[in-house]
Amino acid sequence: MQKPNLLSRRSLRYSSKSTRINVKLIFAIFSILIVNCLYFFGLLKYQSKISASDAVAADNLNDNGQLFVKHQPRNGKISSSDALANAIKSYNLRNERADSVEQSPLEIPLPSEDADEQSDAKPPRQFKTGFPGLGSDVSVSCGGHSAPNCAECPQGNGRGWCNGECIWKSDACVSNPKTAHLHPDYFKIIERYAFQPVMNQNSEYVNIIMVRAPFRGKDDEALYQFYKDDILFLGISSFESYPLNSCNPHSGGKHQPDYYLKMFPGFLHMMHEPEKHFPKEVKTVLMSQSDFMLDDAIRFGESHRNDEKIYDFVYSGGDQEVEKDCVGWASHNKNFSFVREALEIMCSPKYNVTGVLVANKNKAGTKACTIPKSCEGKIVQTSFLDQSKFFGYLAKARWAFLPQICDASPRVSTQALSMNIPLLMNKNILGGWKYLVPGETGEFFHDQSDFEISLRKILDNTRGKTNPYKPLDFVTKNYGNVNSGKRLLDFVKDHFGERLDLPVGTTALSPTGA
Repeated sequence: MQKPNLLSRRSLRYSSKSTRINVKLIFAIFSILIVNCLYFFGLLKYQSKISASDAVAADNLNDNGQLFVKHQPRNGKISSSDALANAIKSYNLRNERADSVEQSPLEIPLPSEDADEQSDAKPPRQFKTGFPGLGSDVSVSCGGHSAPNCAECPQGNGRGWCNGECIWKSDACVSNPKTAHLHPDYFKIIERYAFQPVMNQNSEYVNIIMVRAPFRGKDDEALYQFYKDDILFLGISSFESYPLNSCNPHSGGKHQPDYYLKMFPGFLHMMHEPEKHFPKEVKTVLMSQSDFMLDDAIRFGESHRNDEKIYDFVYSGGDQEVEKDCVGWASHNKNFSFVREALEIMCSPKYNVTGVLVANKNKAGTKACTIPKSCEGKIVQTSFLDQSKFFGYLAKARWAFLPQICDASPRVSTQALSMNIPLLMNKNILGGWKYLVPGETGEFFHDQSDFEISLRKILDNTRGKTNPYKPLDFVTKNYGNVNSGKRLLDFVKDHFGERLDLPVGTTALSPTGA
């Protein structure tokens, strides 16, 4: 029997053992490689986010922005262990310089996600301030009044008296953070009547001011010249025939015909042919104050749409000079002399019109302007009314009467349309003519020669069971803060975009405070 080959068995045993060692060794090497790769890529990710200021503090950035250890190995590249030590050293140096709450050196935070945005942020804009005529008081604007500070704005009246530079928060009036981007003198400027603020759709003020009337203060023009490079001033039709000379003989202060036409870089006007008045360099848009702020009227009209119609018309006289039998500035603006003539026709047995003359009686209710005797029992005369009471009369009327000529922005026109009330309007009116589409939003008349024709038409259309007018549809499609606000924003961005830094998210602009 052959003896077993001991050498062969020993060799086989050693070979098997060697194979097991080699497998373990390969596995260990492979594991180390994986760990180092993961670590290396993690380090690269950290290196890409570590701030340059930290690396400089540790003296570890070369001219190309690469991260190196102070004593580099031969190939000049950072080792994993040195990189980690270097990063920790950088972070510790930063902590030593900071006054913030202490952190463990091993808690190495990455830069915030908006670090790049912060680094690209524009530096705060420097404004010229200190116009002498504004004074040096330290009061804040509360909207329609001032106070030493926001906390004193309400004066016991609550939220409604906390506006302007202040905001109502947690049952207290506090500083409004949404005004930080504004010119520091913005609210002092708009305390003057001629200057009107502008807001976006989020009720954030913007660095635009509308000039809505001729200058009243002796240094209003000097104020405008002082601030015009820092704030965008635009003219807006909102008063008499401004920017043209007044057509009211009771209005004082005439000016050169082109005085305001060429003063501002842009103008929101009410003219049929603006190119005949404004120089070419002035940018214009057909837009008035009465294009905006219609939400209250729309809501009121909706909630009173079923009110009984007990009047044919409502006429708004402003705040007329009752003691002078309605002869004066306001009465001329509202063309009350024509109203008296028209009442002779309307109150006749032929038409038996019923109506309301608002602000046609003194505030005590003891005296009213004279009207034809034939109107007795048919026409109601009231004192000056607040908006809700005026809307109450309007909701009970079939149409609104607008006989005026010298009026740039008749708010009652769009308020009536917003309550689904059509208009009987003088076609010679300076502003507001754009709101009337005959047969859709009301009827025009030129003067006494065709007044009776238009009167008959609107009476027949509104006294019957069917009413062809669609004023609410018209006004909601074309005007209001959304429609007009977007047009104003587009106008401003197209012509003056390089001058403005509007709040993020601005989609519409509206003149306010009128």
